[in-house]
Amino acid sequence: MLRANDVSLDSVFYRRLTDSQLDRLHQASLEILQDIGARFLEPEALDIFRRAGMVVDGNLVRIPAWRVEGALRTAPKRLTLYDQTMQPSIRLEGRTSYYGNGSDLLYIIDHRTNERRPPTLQDVCDMMRMLDSEDHIDFVMSGFLPRDVPGDNAERLQMQAMLRYTNKHIIYVTTDLINAQHIVAMAETVAGGAEALRERPFATCYINTSNPLRHNPEAVQKLIWLSKKGLPFTFSPSVLTRGVTTPVTGAGFLSVNNACSLSALVLSQLVREGTPFIRCSKPGGTFDMRTMVGQYAGPEIRGFNEELLHYYGLPGFSKGGFTGAKTIDTQAAFEAALTLLTSVQAGGHLIHDVGYMDNGLLGSLEFQVVCHEIIGWIKAYMKPIVVNEETLGLDTVRDAVEGGCDFLGSDHTLQHFREDYYPRLLDRDNYDGWLRAGASSLRERARAHIEEILSTPATNLLTEEQDRAVQEIVDR
Repeated sequence: MLRANDVSLDSVFYRRLTDSQLDRLHQASLEILQDIGARFLEPEALDIFRRAGMVVDGNLVRIPAWRVEGALRTAPKRLTLYDQTMQPSIRLEGRTSYYGNGSDLLYIIDHRTNERRPPTLQDVCDMMRMLDSEDHIDFVMSGFLPRDVPGDNAERLQMQAMLRYTNKHIIYVTTDLINAQHIVAMAETVAGGAEALRERPFATCYINTSNPLRHNPEAVQKLIWLSKKGLPFTFSPSVLTRGVTTPVTGAGFLSVNNACSLSALVLSQLVREGTPFIRCSKPGGTFDMRTMVGQYAGPEIRGFNEELLHYYGLPGFSKGGFTGAKTIDTQAAFEAALTLLTSVQAGGHLIHDVGYMDNGLLGSLEFQVVCHEIIGWIKAYMKPIVVNEETLGLDTVRDAVEGGCDFLGSDHTLQHFREDYYPRLLDRDNYDGWLRAGASSLRERARAHIEEILSTPATNLLTEEQDRAVQEIVDR
């Protein structure tokens, strides 16, 4: 059952691939896995594949099609994720979209000074406090990579900030298995034990692999360990390297990255049938051959990967709401709006990286607020129209015609006008009203909104006992 704030595209929807194209892409991915193979640079994974009867040549694994089909049968098709109060907050099924920020940005635009600088741990805390107050944000990621703390402890400190300052579902990123184990231990402490977290997972691991056909050991180790514990994760090949780690063509990119996802799915189900696997359905960006910079907001492959997501019927990890712009300008706004809209229209599930700038290097609390306003507009746009006797209002039309065609004072208008979209920060006044209100820009209103949130004392949402136990893990 959807929450009041959720919008599901369950009627007519836009498709970018035909059934025959989806079948061909699927078959191409199966051919890659069975005839060409993929490399797994982790001995435990090779042993698992070997024991399952697959051909293993060195670190090259060939996965037969029937194994893929079997994994698709055992993987859950619906997945419920929880917030930190252990209440269901995200239901991954159908075409319902959820929104969250991204992680580990290397720079921040300070909303007070407009300076581009390295982020601090306080910036991570501020981001969590702000996101916790945003109605259209359903899950959180760390936002920034703090540069004022030891690098070997940064990931645990990020998790601690997310646990302390927001109750929303957490998607965390770690560089290695040890930190993933520490972070899961922190989550289990808050949940009340390993079994409680497995039953009501409020934290999901985002696993990156550097090459879709060459799975690095850190990524595979996390996949195996999390599968054994029965905890959710997504296994994501890079989406910004068309022409570098995948063919440059759209079909080649999709088939190779899909093969990566399917091979990870097979491994997860060999470790533990029923492992909650979230398929990478991120739309591909563009690798600009003129600048050799990956372009997050490239239009070429948007919507196609989500089509494969629904072809398999799996929970999915998508992305939108980002820009290549280095400042909050017109480019930033239109790229964020279009990437969000296209991901939602394609039926993306977990739409992350909302608020990313400079192609994933830069973040801004102001831009995060702007993107939140865009999400509100999109939700209103995506809401289906209701056609029935009440909404048609023919009695109201009759009364209005007889009384002079005035609908403004009708009971029907009074009953339904609040169903319209009323933004929080967008200006909808006339010119004189805008002047009287201070003639502010959206960016200035975003700054004021941020200061209003951060001016209140920070509240640690953990109990003293939980906070003490989490701190012990951070200090290890």
